[in-house]
Amino acid sequence: MKRKTGMDDVVAFLLAGGRGNRLHPLTADRAKPAVPFGGKWFIIDPALYSLYHSGLDTIKVLTQYNSQRLIQHTRGWPRRPDAEEYVEVIPAQQQTGGDWYTGTANAVHQNLSQIDDFDLVAVFSGDHIFKFDASQMREFHDAKKADFTICAMELPVHEAAERFGVIVVDEKSRVVDFQEKPKHPAEIPGKPGFCYASMGNYIAGANVLRDVLTEDADNTTSSHDFGNDVIPMMVRGGLSVYVYNFAENKVPDQEKPYWVDVGTIGSYHQANMDLAGENPALNLYSREWPIMTPPDKEPPAKPARRSTVEYSLFSGGDILDGTSVVNSVLGRRVIANYGSEIKECIFFDHVIIGEGTKMSRTIVCEDVIIPPHITIGYSKEEDRKRGIIIDPDSDIRVIPRGFKFPKK
Repeated sequence: MKRKTGMDDVVAFLLAGGRGNRLHPLTADRAKPAVPFGGKWFIIDPALYSLYHSGLDTIKVLTQYNSQRLIQHTRGWPRRPDAEEYVEVIPAQQQTGGDWYTGTANAVHQNLSQIDDFDLVAVFSGDHIFKFDASQMREFHDAKKADFTICAMELPVHEAAERFGVIVVDEKSRVVDFQEKPKHPAEIPGKPGFCYASMGNYIAGANVLRDVLTEDADNTTSSHDFGNDVIPMMVRGGLSVYVYNFAENKVPDQEKPYWVDVGTIGSYHQANMDLAGENPALNLYSREWPIMTPPDKEPPAKPARRSTVEYSLFSGGDILDGTSVVNSVLGRRVIANYGSEIKECIFFDHVIIGEGTKMSRTIVCEDVIIPPHITIGYSKEEDRKRGIIIDPDSDIRVIPRGFKFPKK
């Protein structure tokens, strides 16, 4: 594996302070970027390693809400050969007054001291799942001689309407307006029916960014958000703002570009299922562009007597005893007892499934013991009686950490 080079003059901020209210109860005791993903990773890991493989040597992870798990997670993140951390976690410290981070732009503004020795600043989201080569976006930024570049995805207008910030561009991809979740998104010139949805990933000149964020900080009517406030201000001010098309980004061993905003229970569940299918949309097995995670000392997974497994992911210490597992993702030390059936489920660490239990489309957080001979995911009435949360949009069942089933 060889990392890219030529990015020494870029500092990256990875925004990882999201509360993730729509993912509750998965985020009851952790920030959204620290929610488990794919059995052994966190949501933040694909983004972090995208920046790492892109050749970035200085990555600042900005945390705020329930950051302890992310801080612990850093023990396995990359370090420079001289043993200095090049991935550094910076908790919110109220550096520019008495407020915590009040928006994405404010989070960077409170850490402007970190950009003094760099020419460019990359600002990326730590709570989206994606694979991305930031060096290609930097090349586009340089070629356009841009002040600020926004990474965007082409989406059908009906998919983006009222869901995404939409970027309005001219024929040369220069930004002329920004629409915040519009009902009728502006189309891409020459591509009717499609629009540019902002992905919340940016590259900017360090001096330009310092000036615009300082101006925004002085604006008492601003929400201090890049999409709502800073980008429209730059466009009005005549700065050179461009869109980089995410579809043009090429990553080794990734057939199609992959990006998902796992902001809901349904989208989070689907992103995990994307890993377990016959043709995974996100390739976890690339040797050139691996998604790494802190090592553990768990023993290998062990399917025991007469277990059957189809398109599923397992982690260290899992034991299956006469179990059927289909299209599911298992964290560490999951034990499935004899005769249990699991379909399209996600288990976090240290879950025990009772003998003969059948489960479908269910997310189970850590440290849960599921009783034997029950069904979950098949009857809303029965699941509600047990106190199981049912996501209203996707009907996916969610069992919080340490949940105790009622005694019969």
